Amino acid sequence: MKYTDKVISISEIDTKDDTCRLSLRTDPYALVDSIQAVGLINPPVLRQRQDLKYQIVCGFRRIMACKALGWHEIKARVLKGSSTEIDCLKLSIFDNRSHRQLNVVEQAQGIQKLSPHLPCRNRLQMLSSVLGFPKNQKVFKKIGSLSRLPGAIQAGVMDETVSFEAAVDLSEFSREDALSFFELFKVLKLSQNKQREVITLVREIAIREDLKPAEILQSKEIRTILDRAELNRNEKGSKVRAHLKQRRFPTLTEAEKRFSKELKALKLNEHVHMTAPPYFEGGPHTLRMTFKGMKDFDERRKTLDAMAKNPALKRLLEPF
Repeated sequence: MKYTDKVISISEIDTKDDTCRLSLRTDPYALVDSIQAVGLINPPVLRQRQDLKYQIVCGFRRIMACKALGWHEIKARVLKGSSTEIDCLKLSIFDNRSHRQLNVVEQAQGIQKLSPHLPCRNRLQMLSSVLGFPKNQKVFKKIGSLSRLPGAIQAGVMDETVSFEAAVDLSEFSREDALSFFELFKVLKLSQNKQREVITLVREIAIREDLKPAEILQSKEIRTILDRAELNRNEKGSKVRAHLKQRRFPTLTEAEKRFSKELKALKLNEHVHMTAPPYFEGGPHTLRMTFKGMKDFDERRKTLDAMAKNPALKRLLEPF
């Protein structure tokens, strides 16, 4: 591609035209000190549109930094000839990749912007080569799904407020529902597995109760938990998840409560443990004990004898 070096008035540059922009980062101030100290070392690349305004191809943050410094003019490289949109997009991508790896949100933006210009048959191969992600259909679909999310959630992926896998799950929801999940995750700072657990529980509750996920997430019960000042973040997260489990599995939750109550009544020590069958569905219970020698074994036997005589054991073993 050929360029002409020109001095361009910043007022002639359309800084709102983000056709070639991949990054969500718009804060120019990290570059201000550098440009103020040594000047603009690497001129941005522009393309002149038919309306004679200039479109930014490379160097969004550089231009915004110069604007923040009060500059009225800037030295730039202006593309010569009729450069196509895909040529400019590729130039922007390779300019970024020349000094760093693209993050998943930038790759998602690249997929969204480049895909309409590429044939379906070779799209995966071409996009993975240009954007730098593995040539894998599953990975391609996951990364591409991020482009459907609101910008706030995409930014949340970058600052790890929401995990990549949870964000992929959120791409299946409406904007309102996805943002409701995101607001909850911002408050609770849940791990990836717990975020996905919440998403699954809310999705299933919404289907069963014919509600929108946002209605569940903004319910009085959840708001009450989040407003409790005496609880720390982890405690709030545990209570929100417990509430959703109880709402999704009321029978199972009641069985867990009953089992816990009767197990406590058995007064077992740390050397004897009893667990219920999965989901309390009639399978065998498991009894485990630890001991070192015959003296310990005799003590465990006494514990088991006392356990067998305790009425709580009969209640615990009754079908729920």
